Amino acid sequence: MGTRSNKRRIGRLLHGRFDGNFIWETAEEQAWLNFPPLGGEFGSSDYERFEQLDGYAFDIFQSMELAHEWLSNPHPALDGMTPNESACNSTGLQKTLNLLAGLKLDASTGTGDQVKK
Repeated sequence: MGTRSNKRRIGRLLHGRFDGNFIWETAEEQAWLNFPPLGGEFGSSDYERFEQLDGYAFDIFQSMELAHEWLSNPHPALDGMTPNESACNSTGLQKTLNLLAGLKLDASTGTGDQVKK
């Protein structure tokens, strides 16, 4: 076979494959491409707030278990809401961070017996 016939054969094989109707991805690849975005790496609006809140709580409690327990229990200073619920907007986040700052201050000055849940 000559070069010209190879070009024609390849042209016939690929004809119609580049018009947008042909999908080069497998079904699994296409499913991943159609997957809805989640988390901060995909631009979730709440990811940064919760990451900041988790980091600050961990800094105070020195344990993620204790931090998550505190973040998921209602608090009277937050109008009976949990810190996670309160942090869903910027005002609530600031209130929650101020509450955590107060806990940190109490723990560092020794005015409280220990960091309160």
